[in-house]
Amino acid sequence: MIAYIHGFNSSPESNTFKLLRQFFPDAQALNYPSSGLFPENLARLQKQARALSMPPGTSLILVGSSLGGFYASQLSALLGCNCALFNPSVWPAQSLRQFVGPNTYFYGGQHWEFTEAMCDSYSIFSDVRTAPVKRFLVLGLADTLLNPEEARAYWKNHAAIHETNDGHSLAALDDTIVSTLRNLQQ
Repeated sequence: MIAYIHGFNSSPESNTFKLLRQFFPDAQALNYPSSGLFPENLARLQKQARALSMPPGTSLILVGSSLGGFYASQLSALLGCNCALFNPSVWPAQSLRQFVGPNTYFYGGQHWEFTEAMCDSYSIFSDVRTAPVKRFLVLGLADTLLNPEEARAYWKNHAAIHETNDGHSLAALDDTIVSTLRNLQQ
């Protein structure tokens, strides 16, 4: 079963989750508030993942996009499950710094304030690259929000890497992405 984790300021209503559901109708979404602190959000996501009802013989695959990719990498090490990371944030305390201040959720339009303390909470995290799980990294080479080369360098010896011509948001799930996600479930 696929459990999707959205990115910063996003939600389970994201286009990426809709794309996943086209190929994996039983995919579930995990949710966290972008306004939360990293340790609290990680605990919240871990609780949601453990509460998923999965048919016998089904493996959990975490799929995360952007900041959700960071969370998926952390959570997969804690749960011992495989993951797919779509244009993941690698150093969120640095990449999120540009969003300190007023923000608006993409879905729902709620306004909120991203504080320095919230951003700083992402400074301390585990290096999970050597955890014994399979990882699939999807890099949109036209991503202007997160540098794909940074993610490639960070994950190069620890994940299978697939490149697309997409920007930060994937426009489609190509055959390689779909077949790899299916293989990760086995």
